[in-house]
Amino acid sequence: MNELSGKLVQDLFKKYYSTVDSFGIKRISNRELAFTAFGKQGMVRHTSFPDMASLVEYVRNNTPLHFYYSSAYYQNPEASMDNKKWTGADLIFDIDGDHIEGAETMSYSEMLEAVKSELNKLLTLLTDDLSIDRKNLEVVFSGSRGYHVHVYSIFEGLESQERREIVDYISGRCISSGYRPIVKTRWEERINKVKENLVQILDSQDRKWRQKIEEATGEMTGNLGKREIKKSDYVERNARQIAVRKYSSRIDEPVTIDIHRLIRTPGSLHGKSGLQVKVLQFEKLDEFNPLNDAIPQTFHDDYEIAVTKKISIEFDGEKRELQEGKYVLPAYSSLFAVLKGSAEFVGPAK
Repeated sequence: MNELSGKLVQDLFKKYYSTVDSFGIKRISNRELAFTAFGKQGMVRHTSFPDMASLVEYVRNNTPLHFYYSSAYYQNPEASMDNKKWTGADLIFDIDGDHIEGAETMSYSEMLEAVKSELNKLLTLLTDDLSIDRKNLEVVFSGSRGYHVHVYSIFEGLESQERREIVDYISGRCISSGYRPIVKTRWEERINKVKENLVQILDSQDRKWRQKIEEATGEMTGNLGKREIKKSDYVERNARQIAVRKYSSRIDEPVTIDIHRLIRTPGSLHGKSGLQVKVLQFEKLDEFNPLNDAIPQTFHDDYEIAVTKKISIEFDGEKRELQEGKYVLPAYSSLFAVLKGSAEFVGPAK
């Protein structure tokens, strides 16, 4: 990014933050805050603020490129790690395009839809299986390639190993290896449902389906009756594998396990996209489209950019394939191309 582009990016971020009077941080005085500044390497860490007003003032005077806060609560959040005195941490789940199979071949919008599907599976596991009340959950668009789910209060005191057990449940690892829970869980219900479907397929006269399953499992099914099929090892094994693929959620596991994790601040801007890190309402999750709904209201003026490397841009329901050359686009599209390293700013459109 050249000097002019860096200045205009910072100006746009500063304009946005001048309109923000609050950020989505609960119990702010017990959190560590961290910032990445424009034009500087590394991160400013171990800062804290007594209240929201002081944080807002700081951000307006020190425009950040990236802006994080700790999932953890500390007695002394401004101290070094050894002296912070950890008292608890929110349970955080991160779902990102990096963990979606085949994401590299998808468009940006397709990848975000696939991530939302994983988000919905995660929310089902949290609310239905673990009986977490929605009032203790907060869903946040990360500002780029995924979503964060914050669980407040009830799991605050869990250590890393206890959080790992929750990860094992969400990922289906607790049952995919053959582990049979003593207490019946919803995972067992899902596995049994898959088993019944497999048995019906195998017991049918449809040779095509039998052949597909034989090819997938490497075992013959033709001479097995229905009761034998249900008890056979390969049905058991494949039912578990299918259930895990279908119902588990692909989360970034280290994020959940880490009890000192820094997470993007709701209400901030993502420094690699220019989109808002945005808290979402449960009843509007299905209709939320980050490529429309996470665009800051301050980013609608037109800017001219010089594209140096082709890039695909999808905003407001329109997909544009930009080749090398000059374009006049809304600030949010221009900014996205610049932050992705595919363009430089020429300046505000004349």
